[in-house]
Amino acid sequence: MYINRALLAVIGIVLVFSPAIEGWLFSGDAPWYRPFQLWLLIIVAAWWNSRSRHPDEL
Repeated sequence: MYINRALLAVIGIVLVFSPAIEGWLFSGDAPWYRPFQLWLLIIVAAWWNSRSRHPDEL
């Protein structure tokens, strides 16, 4: 199974910066939609990663 290098880099960056991301998401003065922005970013990144693959390669 081929693992995309960019995907591994993103996972590593998220692991390193997870305490800062958690503090940013759940701060007391954060708007209600801030966690949804993170999920939207994850969905867009997954789409971007799989857009160049043909349906038979999945």
